[in-house]
Amino acid sequence: MSDSGITDLFNMSTPEKEGLEDLIRKLDLLGIEGPNLCFQCSKCTSGCESMKLLELQPHAVMASAKDGFIEEIMNSDLIWACIGCYKCKERCPQEMSPVELMFIIKNRYVAIGKPVPGDYQTMLQNMISKGFIQDPRDVVDRNNRNNDRNSLRLPEIRGPKDKKHFSEVLSRIAVEEL
Repeated sequence: MSDSGITDLFNMSTPEKEGLEDLIRKLDLLGIEGPNLCFQCSKCTSGCESMKLLELQPHAVMASAKDGFIEEIMNSDLIWACIGCYKCKERCPQEMSPVELMFIIKNRYVAIGKPVPGDYQTMLQNMISKGFIQDPRDVVDRNNRNNDRNSLRLPEIRGPKDKKHFSEVLSRIAVEEL
């Protein structure tokens, strides 16, 4: 990933229509409309859980993609800040969203051999070894007491039914994709 901000990346380059055409082709295969239908209503941005972490707001990501700045989006930290909550998709009057765009650009990033950020590697390793992204944590209440799931009367967290099979499949996919 680049240490430059997204604005720097945009200023140092020109848009590429080939990248946009490839992105639209991949979205089309998934039955998802491309960024050309976005009319910048900002409803996606109003629901974004990661907006404060993003250099560009979700509707600006769509505009940038529409303009052909796919490589610049891919080479920024922008794609890794999206948490994939799909609120942008739910709010979009055009039934499209930046989230699918982000997933496709992340996949392209990995497919060309760029390194996945460390936090994502850690989550993948935890999923393979434990079946979860992270271990359950205690919650501190207003009186500064630790409460585990049992004391809060929450159900037990169940992992995969066949953890060994789950780990093998996930490992195989990770090796093939990464």
